[in-house]
Amino acid sequence: MTRFDEQAPIRLAYEEALIEWDRAAAQLLGDQNADRRANELHRHTAAVRDAITRANSRRDHHGLILLDEQRDRFHRRRRQRQFEGIS
Repeated sequence: MTRFDEQAPIRLAYEEALIEWDRAAAQLLGDQNADRRANELHRHTAAVRDAITRANSRRDHHGLILLDEQRDRFHRRRRQRQFEGIS
């Protein structure tokens, strides 16, 4: 799994499964190391998911800015054509 990109969905799903397995082992066997591993991996995957969310938000925000700029250009051209048609 380490060969997959840290943000690859398959890797994140695998890590989530490991977290659940380690938590189950911690509860069933009283394994403090498994509990520690589960908590560390959970913190790590949460940080990765947060980074993905922030990157997607930035991309979406940039797309909205571009859309607003295109819409403004369209309306300016439309007004200009209407004005030229009236004169």
